[in-house]
Amino acid sequence: MKGVFLSIIIHCAFEGSSGAFTTTLATSIHADVLGISYNNHVRPSDVTNISIEFVLFSLNDLDMKSQTMSTSGWMTVKWKDPRLVWTKASYGDIEYIYTKQDKIWRPELIIDNSVGGMDPIGHDHLFFKVKNTDEVRWDPPGLFVTHCDIDIAYYPFDYQMCKIEVTSFAFTTEVMILNKSRNTVNSQDFNENGEWILYSSQVEERILEENEEKFSQLEFQIIFKRRPGYYLANIVYPVILISLLTNLSFLLPVDSGEKISYTLTVLLALVVLLMLVGESMPAASKHTPIIGIYKSIILMMAALGIFITVLNLRLYLNTDQTDVPKWLQCFTFTVLLKINCKSKKVEDTKLHQLDSVDDKTELQETNEGRKSLKRMMRHRSQTPAVHTEVHFPFQCKEVSAFLDTFFFYLFNIINLIVTVVLIIIIAVCDVPPV
Repeated sequence: MKGVFLSIIIHCAFEGSSGAFTTTLATSIHADVLGISYNNHVRPSDVTNISIEFVLFSLNDLDMKSQTMSTSGWMTVKWKDPRLVWTKASYGDIEYIYTKQDKIWRPELIIDNSVGGMDPIGHDHLFFKVKNTDEVRWDPPGLFVTHCDIDIAYYPFDYQMCKIEVTSFAFTTEVMILNKSRNTVNSQDFNENGEWILYSSQVEERILEENEEKFSQLEFQIIFKRRPGYYLANIVYPVILISLLTNLSFLLPVDSGEKISYTLTVLLALVVLLMLVGESMPAASKHTPIIGIYKSIILMMAALGIFITVLNLRLYLNTDQTDVPKWLQCFTFTVLLKINCKSKKVEDTKLHQLDSVDDKTELQETNEGRKSLKRMMRHRSQTPAVHTEVHFPFQCKEVSAFLDTFFFYLFNIINLIVTVVLIIIIAVCDVPPV
């Protein structure tokens, strides 16, 4: 009886020890599986399928000037190596072992669009996780600095699609194929960026042709959306505000003596603001930014406002206040008086001036029918036999004031139209890239 109990105790002790990890058993796996017969320069099979997943940890920088994207993360790379198989029950139920790259075969992967160097992914100090069922897992972390084709057409309400291209030029598609582990980038551990929002991502499998050879490539496409709040407060609003200040120069009285200095100050402020905005934009772009066109129009209007102000001051300070050009007289009657609500007053004045030169029949018809001034002038131009001259009732100073009011309304209307068109274009066309 004692012999039976003793055998049971020994058997239970042996079974309990068989399921426990020991360095001796792990060393035995390394010796048996990774022995002399294993050659780490020989690929595991005729065609090796490599599955890759990119885990995005953070967006460090998206530089518009240099057109580069800097991200932190790691690649989860998996493949099968039939030579790395063992029976768990024979080695204390050990399911995994860890080894380094100088012991087993690994795919040589590079970042095809890297701007920080073309070295292979990973380094010699990383461990590989080997499962008893021949699966190998490799998680090389890295700081990936890649080229990104920046499109600033709708800046600062833009989307940017940047790519991380993983390929291997050591193995063609005949011996190795890169497969995606999932359709999107793994962003579960992504840390939010203060300037950009991770909008979406996708993974594409592609084939590269080089020297009549085909290579497998994985393209991790990441779409970021810019947070526009900062740019609205520091770029868009100041530009619109300065454009409105430009229009106010037409309301500034000439007698103040500050009309030219005010318009020049506003123009210089606008130029400085546009220079600061231009420093953050890339020197070249496939598309002209909409806000750049808007700024050019505003700048052109500011420069045109100075030109108009100078000419208007020249008219205001004219020595002979009655010397108003004929074309300006006509423009005053047809446009300026209507805008300044002076048409009726001038018509009554004209009728009074024509009393001494018109025949009584025409004057009576005019008083009764209240003919417009434009019709009267046209009637007189058709009767060359009468050499009468109608006196222009306004001085240069008054016409100058009329012009200021006209250009104030005109510039505000143009500014409003341009701003509304800008908003509509951004609202309609601001869509993420496909």
